[in-house]
Amino acid sequence: MKKLLPLVFLLILASCNDDKDQPVPYPDPAVLAKQQAPFGAPAVDVKLKKLLYNGKLFAEYIYEGDLLSEQKKYLLFSVPGHYQTGSFKRNGAQLESYDVVAAQWIAESQFVSDVFKPSYSIRFDAPANDTLRTVTEENLIFLENFYRTYILDKQGFIKRQEFTERNNAGNDFTITYTRNEQHNVVTSAVVYASQPTAANRVEYEYDNHPNPFFKLGIDRNGQLATHSLSPNNIVKETIIDATGPVYSIEYKYEYGANGYPSKVKVESKSQGFTAYTMDFLY
Repeated sequence: MKKLLPLVFLLILASCNDDKDQPVPYPDPAVLAKQQAPFGAPAVDVKLKKLLYNGKLFAEYIYEGDLLSEQKKYLLFSVPGHYQTGSFKRNGAQLESYDVVAAQWIAESQFVSDVFKPSYSIRFDAPANDTLRTVTEENLIFLENFYRTYILDKQGFIKRQEFTERNNAGNDFTITYTRNEQHNVVTSAVVYASQPTAANRVEYEYDNHPNPFFKLGIDRNGQLATHSLSPNNIVKETIIDATGPVYSIEYKYEYGANGYPSKVKVESKSQGFTAYTMDFLY
């Protein structure tokens, strides 16, 4: 028996060495999981349930575990009308698609059909590496296809977006995001293929409270857009063209005990802008 002990030890040691020699999967699933939503799988610690626009139901959010699974959107009729649902599909931690179904509606009569049909689809390609994500978008109503490439930094935050329209390259554009030490987007700059020498910029200022849309991966309109890209809440955005600042929008928040916004009033001195409020229910 004593003679067997050294042999057993050597077998265990060899097994440990074999484990060390196993290559780390590339891209590393652990790195992918830490990417910002919707690409990664950050748990939603405080779940936004409803969003009200000027006191009327605007959106509802449904979760599967700690991840967003659905967003339902409503028309601001006298009785809010459910007209659109966007659903995430995942295979484990791997995001596969975001599919939108919508109902027809008539504003004049405040009619909303109870028949929902596919209207929009986003397919998330399997990641080739840990800093590049590509998606294919399909408008099922107008039969148009779009492609987006997202370039992420080593911390998993989006730093550039490239948009391509299959049938009209003149509409292609690139958005570059500059972030501060808190990983908030402080500047976004858009360059269009049709005007490569011109760039439209937006500058952003933030509070230090958590952004309820950040871990959802979509903004209030169901888009992966600026208001869902940063960990904190935008308090001011300034739109700038080649001649300088054009106008700004200010966001004045009230916060709940959980630190998240409970209400925001949105104002601007821009001509034609109508101030509004939004309530956040958790």
